[in-house]
Amino acid sequence: MTLHDLPHITAAVFDKPDHDKLDRLAGSGHPPRILILYGSLRSQSFSRKLALEAALILQQLGAETRVFDPHDLPMLDSVPSSHPRVQQLRALSAWSEGQVWVSPERHGSMTGVFKNQIDWLPLEDGSVRPTQGRTLAVMQVSGGSQSFNVVNA
Repeated sequence: MTLHDLPHITAAVFDKPDHDKLDRLAGSGHPPRILILYGSLRSQSFSRKLALEAALILQQLGAETRVFDPHDLPMLDSVPSSHPRVQQLRALSAWSEGQVWVSPERHGSMTGVFKNQIDWLPLEDGSVRPTQGRTLAVMQVSGGSQSFNVVNA
């Protein structure tokens, strides 16, 4: 395969998703449900742009996506877990069958905005982790070519 072949391969994958295959893979008779979290509050952040691009690609592949906007999510333990934004995040996590986590690197790690989102997900709910049994993709946005600190974290 060469770079010349890539547009043809990409077109074959993205132009006509095999919905029957996706349904069989999901095992549920509906498109895979993917929650996407990103770790920046800036409207023009690269992690937000990457999250939205991932949503578009997943939709082209036949998935149903939800992108959680981290604005107005209170800091962990600053409000009860019954807070509406916390409940929204937890409901989306429970709805999802897979998740995509995107964070920029800040001071050698994921951002506080991103960490706050995953900290609000309970460690267990009825003895089941909210991420248990789900596929997880992790991505980071970084200016350096050799840094994988967010993915490693």
